[in-house]
Amino acid sequence: MPKPMRPNMTLREQEDAAKIQCYDWNAQHKVSVTVTYEELLGSGETIQTKTCGRAFVMCCQAVIMVEDVSGAVSLDHCTVVAEKAA
Repeated sequence: MPKPMRPNMTLREQEDAAKIQCYDWNAQHKVSVTVTYEELLGSGETIQTKTCGRAFVMCCQAVIMVEDVSGAVSLDHCTVVAEKAA
């Protein structure tokens, strides 16, 4: 789970925090990992999909592209689905 941002962070601090979040995500998860995506955070309504590429920073936020969604989505809205061991 990402570390919550402090209130009153500068844009530079927000961008740096997003870069760290992307680096950590990309180090831990492969491309095409299955995730649940919550369009409205906290709504409880999720869509299961797969990532399309690596996480990146856009507008000082960590984002990623996912299948069947037009545009990038916040990493904060994605949860990796545990793969079942064979």
